[in-house]
Formats: sequence, structure tokens, C-alpha cells
Amino acid sequence: KQSELGEGPPGVHMPRVNLGTCCGSEVKNAFPYWAAAGGRGVDSALDYGHLVPGGKQSELGEALRASRLPREQVFITTKIPAGFGALSGFCVGGAEKALAQVKQDVNEIGVAQVDLVLLHSPCLLRSQDAAMWAGLEQALALNLTRAIGVSNYKKSDLQELLKTAKVAPAVNQCFMSIGQHDEETLAFSQSMGITYEAYEAMRGCPFSSAALANISTAHSTSAAQVCLRWVLQRGAMLAVGLGKNTSKMAAYAKENLDLFSFSLTDDEMDLLNSM
Repeated sequence: KQSELGEGPPGVHMPRVNLGTCCGSEVKNAFPYWAAAGGRGVDSALDYGHLVPGGKQSELGEALRASRLPREQVFITTKIPAGFGALSGFCVGGAEKALAQVKQDVNEIGVAQVDLVLLHSPCLLRSQDAAMWAGLEQALALNLTRAIGVSNYKKSDLQELLKTAKVAPAVNQCFMSIGQHDEETLAFSQSMGITYEAYEAMRGCPFSSAALANISTAHSTSAAQVCLRWVLQRGAMLAVGLGKNTSKMAAYAKENLDLFSFSLTDDEMDLLNSM
């Protein structure tokens, strides 16, 4: 259930399904259920603490320590703001600012090294992207992270970044669901050996579709599992949350991780691709 990163250092692997902690899925509540269900990947961001109550990186660190899982068993993905809120000045300061943010992030989590750091979004200027990326390359060289990547980068953004990058992005994490996905960027990322990771796959899941209901019935799964399995069979990985209702987190964790006991047929994939 692990897949090697496209352009990461040799031996760096990440889970195909990771716990998403944005937008109400608070890590302090969700991670215990995720870990108990066998989940070993968690996706966070330095700036989530400014968006979500309880989303601070220190709480991720506390959840990791409380789990008593060995550090090497948990794959930690995090992000630095970069162009996320591009007008707020996150992109100003270049490589030095990016490196400082990685150090802050690692310190808040309370680990010596994370597994993957992403630029959260492109900056307004290509030159700013290149400078921020240089900071991540420095973080990689300093062993603050085992791999580096980007988020919300379209094909054109990647093409420009690759012109100056010394290390190619290992991952491009983007919005991807059956209802909304960027075929061009997905294809380009995969052609360049950049692992594509989907977030908010559930938001674009066509739950009211009769066709989706028929597929889930045929496999004795939920509609949600079909939507998540579709992402995996498109060659992408997943960051998926457990919602806000703690009474349902245990069940959702098991459901979101149980994606490897069935496969969608070619005809089913074609039908879902057309939605």
C-alpha cells in the first residue's frame, strides 16, 4: 500500500492514502482514529493553524507522540504558505524565508525531520516560485525533509519551475475528484515522474449519481470508497480527512483505508471519467 515518490531520494516511500487535516478535520481528534485503523500518513501545513481552530502544528506533534508510533512509521507531509494567500507577502523573502518557514514548521511539530515539504501554491511571480523552491532545496540538503514538492501547480507552473530547479518536485498535490480534475496537469506531472496527490476527492464525488450507486453495489462498497478508489486507479495518491464528527471518525478511517480489497473495471473507470 506504499508507492515510491517520483523524484524523491532513493528509498523514500509514502502511503497511498494519507490523513488530510485541513478545513475542519482537526488532527488532534482525527489522528488517533487514523492510527488505530492502520493509517500511517498525515498531511498538514504550517498555515493550517491560521485557518482552522486546532490546526496548529504543535497539535500534530502532540498527536504523533500520543500515538506512541515510532517516528519512522509515520509519513509526515507539510506545506509552507508560499503563494497560499499570495497578496499577504508569504512569497516575499525568497529562499531565506522559505527555509525559515521549514525550520519553524519542523520545530512546531517537534521532530528533527519531516518526510515531505510542499510549496502550498504558486506565487504571483515566477521568479518568486523559483526563489521559494531554492529554499526547499536547501531544506532538503540540510536533512530537514526527505523530499520536496509543490501543491496547486498547473502544467504551466511546473514547466516554469523545472527550468531553474536543481531538484525536481517529488509530488504535486492538487484538487482532484471525479467531478473536477485537471487532466492536463495530471498527465504532465505523471509524464515527468512527479507523483500526483489528490485532496478534497470527496467534495466532487457525485453521491446522487445512480451510476455511482450501481458501481458501489457491484463491489459491496460505499459510494465514497468508489470515488477514492477512482483516484488511486488514475495513478494518484490521496489526502482525505475524517470530517468534524468525532463519533464517525473511527468508521470513516476504516472506510477510507479499505480501498485495496476491490478494483474498478475498465468500463467503470471510463464511466466515472466521463462524469
